[in-house]
Amino acid sequence: MDFQFSEEERAFRDEVREFLRRELTEDVIRAHRDHSEQGMWTASFTKSFRRKLGEAGYIGMGWPKEYGGGGASKLYQMILWDEMEYHRAPGIDRSVTYIPNAIMSFGSPAQKAEFLPRIVKGELSWFVGYSEPEAGSDLAALKCVAVEDGDDFVITGQKAFSSDAHMADYGWVAARTDAGTSKHQGISMFIVDMSLPGVHVTTQETLAGWTHHSVYFDGVRVPRSMLVGERGQGWKVVMGAIDHERAALASPGLVSMQIDRLLDFASVETDGERPIDDPVVRDRLTELAIEAEGARLIAYEVASMHVRGLSPQHETSVAVLAKRETARSLDALGLDMLGLSAPLRAGSEHALLGGDIELEYRDHLYFQFAAGGFDITRNIVAIRGLGLPR
Repeated sequence: MDFQFSEEERAFRDEVREFLRRELTEDVIRAHRDHSEQGMWTASFTKSFRRKLGEAGYIGMGWPKEYGGGGASKLYQMILWDEMEYHRAPGIDRSVTYIPNAIMSFGSPAQKAEFLPRIVKGELSWFVGYSEPEAGSDLAALKCVAVEDGDDFVITGQKAFSSDAHMADYGWVAARTDAGTSKHQGISMFIVDMSLPGVHVTTQETLAGWTHHSVYFDGVRVPRSMLVGERGQGWKVVMGAIDHERAALASPGLVSMQIDRLLDFASVETDGERPIDDPVVRDRLTELAIEAEGARLIAYEVASMHVRGLSPQHETSVAVLAKRETARSLDALGLDMLGLSAPLRAGSEHALLGGDIELEYRDHLYFQFAAGGFDITRNIVAIRGLGLPR
């Protein structure tokens, strides 16, 4: 097995790093960072930066050329996601990762023609309408309904935990169209224009301080042409999209950044001492550096499976679990290393590392339940990967 990148792949990584250094200067960061947003950037800057990614040819570079993509190896796509996350850049999310992949896999020719050219330019923002107040881990229990009426489906119901719904142009929405069938078979997938009458977005503040959203559909008329795939077969679309989602979420840039930041902090001498000289700190940093490298290798193995024409399933769950559990361990270690300064938040003149460790500890709480969460993800690996009984 060859763990080395090619010369061309290394050159591309350098290109992306230079792009990010040029675009995300200290002045830009001061002007546009926003802790009230989940992505930690203002909505307007996120959208404008996504368009720059499109102009640079970075969005869809791993797509087939027939869909307006660059036709490059999926490995290049992972390198891009990796560097974007390491530098905490905005714009790489569901809008350019797994939703377009799902449209390519399940969308009609008309849907592909309408949306993919705009997505590849960075012109569209999306939210995912899966979870509901009583349908999260058991997504098939969703109650949002879509009733056929002539050339439309009329959608009524609520979606919860709707990340970035306030800035979305379209929703990727699962709704029940066939109440009489089994709960998995009666679901259909729709593309919903968020400007349609009857769409309402509400907000609530999270423990991390950023604003999350719920979306209410009050008799929203969605054209039949926006049904994705076959009626009642939306569960297949959801599962296919989730595999792409987990591959994107497994990007190792976050944990690489976290371990590098802690190593730098541990190497700085204060009052004649360095944290890294403490054998306990050194042992924990070593342990988590190994875990971070493991998460990186698993993520790139998933990317290499895509390159080889395979369709990883439980492997994507392993990758995102390894990444997110390592990130949570690094959050905790960071707080321990900061000692009495750990609770000081961003904005405090005495906060070490700008208060980022404290903020990220609260922010990453959602890792434990979002996109399946740790326990659900383990179940997926057990059932789909190891063949264990339910």
